[in-house]
Amino acid sequence: MTKKMKVASIVAMGKNRVIGLDNQMMWHIPSEFNHYRGLLGDHYFVIGRKNYDGSHHKLNMEKALVLTRNCDYECESSIFYSPQEAIEFARDRGETELFVLGGEEIYRTFMPLIDTLYLSIVDIDQPGDAYFPPHENYSWHKKRHFKVPKNSNEETPIDWEFFELEKN
Repeated sequence: MTKKMKVASIVAMGKNRVIGLDNQMMWHIPSEFNHYRGLLGDHYFVIGRKNYDGSHHKLNMEKALVLTRNCDYECESSIFYSPQEAIEFARDRGETELFVLGGEEIYRTFMPLIDTLYLSIVDIDQPGDAYFPPHENYSWHKKRHFKVPKNSNEETPIDWEFFELEKN
């Protein structure tokens, strides 16, 4: 019997749900990004085409599963046209936890499939052009929560807090 692979979403959003502007994050918080990378580890992750194009220098692109509707799109990572294809690819390779990294449309598409949500809420309230979809439409159990206050060094220039939520 095969072990069930968990589908997890990992996101940092502002207090108003904003996740980006012009295909870029609107903050730079090394302590939050290091936490994010620690969670992601060496797992496979699903990422949208636009997000992928802007993330080459930050992530292990060998583990990127790029989701796109553009049949002409080419890149060095594996390309998929449906969430189910990406999930099966990761499962077939023995993955135990597949991460969904966004952007907005990818998060929205995967939300019904998410088992665990790793959510950082950044203390900003600025407008953007990409927002995290309402996760409150689902029933969650809070597994973990902590706050990280801003400090005088460069590691945490903005307050942020973290929630690990499991879908009931």
